[in-house]
Amino acid sequence: MEKRFWKHLGVFLGGFFLAVLLLFWIVRDDWQRTAVTTEPVNRDTVLSDLVDREVTQEIKAAADRLEALEVYAALSPEGEGNVTLALERAGTEIASRTFTRADIPEDGTLRLPLTGTKTKKGEPLTLRITAGEGIGLWAGSTRSAGKFTVETETAEGLTIGGEAVSGILVLCQRGEDDLPYMKWYWSCAAALGLICAGVILFAHRCRVIGKPMILNQFTDVCRQYSYLLKTLVIRDFRVKYKASVLGVLWSFLNPLLMTFVYLFVFSTIFRNSIEHFAVYLMSGIVLYNYVSESTTLGMQSVVGNAGLITKVYIPKYVFPISKAISSAINLAISLIPLLIMMAITGVPFSKSLLLLPLLLVLVMMFCIGVSLILSAAMVYFRDVQFLWGIFLTVWNFLSPIFYPESIIPARFATLYHLNPLYQYLFFMRSITVGGISPTPLTYLYCGLASGTALIIGLLFFRKTQSQFVLHL
Repeated sequence: MEKRFWKHLGVFLGGFFLAVLLLFWIVRDDWQRTAVTTEPVNRDTVLSDLVDREVTQEIKAAADRLEALEVYAALSPEGEGNVTLALERAGTEIASRTFTRADIPEDGTLRLPLTGTKTKKGEPLTLRITAGEGIGLWAGSTRSAGKFTVETETAEGLTIGGEAVSGILVLCQRGEDDLPYMKWYWSCAAALGLICAGVILFAHRCRVIGKPMILNQFTDVCRQYSYLLKTLVIRDFRVKYKASVLGVLWSFLNPLLMTFVYLFVFSTIFRNSIEHFAVYLMSGIVLYNYVSESTTLGMQSVVGNAGLITKVYIPKYVFPISKAISSAINLAISLIPLLIMMAITGVPFSKSLLLLPLLLVLVMMFCIGVSLILSAAMVYFRDVQFLWGIFLTVWNFLSPIFYPESIIPARFATLYHLNPLYQYLFFMRSITVGGISPTPLTYLYCGLASGTALIIGLLFFRKTQSQFVLHL
């Protein structure tokens, strides 16, 4: 027994090391630097009659290295004037460029290359512009967030001929930020490996002295009753599509049809400014559908198997777990149309997609934990099913499934980010729409949410399950 344990521990540590190497390969570039592109304000007004009047705009560097600064001009049919852009730091010119009328594209974009200019994020810079006849500049003081329009918080710093005017120029900064995460990667990986090994050794010690941890009991149930768990999963999967003409194809079609409905509503009736909106929308629908389905079925799993539980001994953990696994099969099928949608809409496939299994495991852990809590509470209070239905509806609207996060006021952002579903959605969209790995903080949020939900669920279920037979 002892020899087999050390063998299993060695296998675990070897697998952990390979996972760390794979993760390093996936996230290395994303955790060293990140692209930064600021969102320009709406084009509300045109600043005209600028001949012999210098336009200055105070800005703050949005990145550690600026690659380009873009300003948007409004061209009139008359006039052949030139326009000059100059960027200064503390009175010293960093870069400048003069555009002739022929150099300016039809959309009016004036691009000032900065070729990796080193800046300090938040450092004050001054943009100076002189424009000839027939050339105006777009300005504004609002931003769009879906169908909403909000006032900018820093609509100032614009002068024309030395006189301050309201609003700011419609401009965009492009650059890169340096990230510190890779400096600590191997140290953190080694520390995490030691922590995991320590937990496994402690759990083994507890088992030896006859006081197994809650996680020991959970893994023992899954291992000893794996055949029953497999049977329940297969039964749930078959029952769901029993007498259905299309059968399992509904798991493929449902997110696709829902995406088309939402896409029609939010692309035609309401405005949205989200890039690759179809993939953004479908990724949210697929993930939310799994959370909703698995927790709802898991909540009803113990009460629904009351006849079996009251007649023979079966570890009651297996019922909520089986629902989460059977729903995960539907989730895996639903990912196929998501990948097809990515290919159709031109979203590039990147190596960050290899992180998808990790995300699904974390979401499944979270759903199992929530299902354990709900299924135990459902035995004592049948009203839980109605309350949970209402909560899911509210949760749907409190999570950025079909709307952009930017509509949330900045003062509520911290509270909004505490929503576990938000973190899972952000993770999903980073690796699909963004094609990059999320930051380590997102991994930490998701891991804590999943681990906390699972442990609380196991403890709550274990404490209450002895009285189930009295209430079923």
